[in-house]
Amino acid sequence: MIITAAAVVAVVVSGAGDDTRAELGYLGEMHDHVMTLSVGGDSLEVVISRLSRIERDELVTATDAIVGELTSAMELAEAGAPSETLVAANALFREAVEAWTVGMSGFTSAILVAADEPDNTVVVDNIANSLVELRSGDRLYTELVQELESEDVPEPVAPMPDVTLIPAEGEIISLAQAYVEAARAVNSGLALRPGLKVSSVVSTPAWQTSPEDQAIMPATETATFSVVVTNVGNVASDPQPIALTLLGGPEQVVMEESVRALEPGEQTSVRFADLGVAPGGVYEVVAEFLDLTNDVDFEDNRLGVTFTVNEEEDG
Repeated sequence: MIITAAAVVAVVVSGAGDDTRAELGYLGEMHDHVMTLSVGGDSLEVVISRLSRIERDELVTATDAIVGELTSAMELAEAGAPSETLVAANALFREAVEAWTVGMSGFTSAILVAADEPDNTVVVDNIANSLVELRSGDRLYTELVQELESEDVPEPVAPMPDVTLIPAEGEIISLAQAYVEAARAVNSGLALRPGLKVSSVVSTPAWQTSPEDQAIMPATETATFSVVVTNVGNVASDPQPIALTLLGGPEQVVMEESVRALEPGEQTSVRFADLGVAPGGVYEVVAEFLDLTNDVDFEDNRLGVTFTVNEEEDG
């Protein structure tokens, strides 16, 4: 038969006097809140350790869960202590929850701003201030546990768990700087930014790859190129110009088209038709976006392919 902690608390409380019953009930509710916060702190530590490669939703989900629990815990703290014996404990509990709430809300906001605004320098201080609040909350909670161990306070049925909401130990400014760098990492999905990527260039007639990994196009005097573009970011892109340059002929040829707005994960193809080539010629075709100022990764905005056009066969 499995007996839950809540059931044990209920049994103990039911057998106690009125004052003790109220105190144990209060301590039981406090225990439930800090147990949830303990689990949330452990989860946050894992999430923050992966800050340079997580998606925005993962961070927001983890921190929102903690802030929601802190809001509920504050309701208990604001209700006040059920007896003079628990006044000090209630005060420490309230101070810890307040510090945690300020720290967690500020930390999440500053991390997202750091990702969204790469040139923002204030975010280091904002994150540092939030970490100070989280560390203060952790310290106040330690004092709360010590207060609950005093002889005057009824012993809770279940021991209070360890709670650490600061994601890592270390010097505050160093941690803040590290978090800003991680939030702005190329592989991080935190920023609200489009990500226009030149995924591939396809030719008509279609080129084939030789055993030496060279692109070979069948004999032809004109070629059409389709540039496949993908939005790998997490917000919709605006319409953007894309250029296709053909090198290798008597003169460089440059054509420009517009890529329509793309939703996150959406893909489209842009066609550049009837570019002149000559059998036996060696060419390079380059597709690249022009004048992008907001993008997840500026390294994938350009793609070039070198190809050879086959000689015409004698008939």
